[in-house]
Amino acid sequence: MNYFYGDEAERFIFYRIPKGLITDKRFERLKCEAKLLYGLMLDRMALSIKNNWLDRENRAFIYYTIESIMEDLHCGHGKAGKLLSELETYGLLQRKRQGQGKPDRLYVLKF
Repeated sequence: MNYFYGDEAERFIFYRIPKGLITDKRFERLKCEAKLLYGLMLDRMALSIKNNWLDRENRAFIYYTIESIMEDLHCGHGKAGKLLSELETYGLLQRKRQGQGKPDRLYVLKF
């Protein structure tokens, strides 16, 4: 490990996790990995909005496959699925199945 010098620290990119996920009593039992996943999804939302990925009702959505979640969080298929389900249970995510081998549309919800 080495020290940061000058403006080197500014070269890092950060994910943001809303403070409410940490401080709000509604989310005190939400797993830390689910909170991290929510932050990753918010990051993807910014790109979706930039690319105009909107449905017919003008709602932004993302694509984030189980495989990508597994890779990003270094976890197994079951764990990735449970984290998505947990976010749904807490009202932070809505999945829309598209069928025919297409990935689910994920709507990251505000709280």
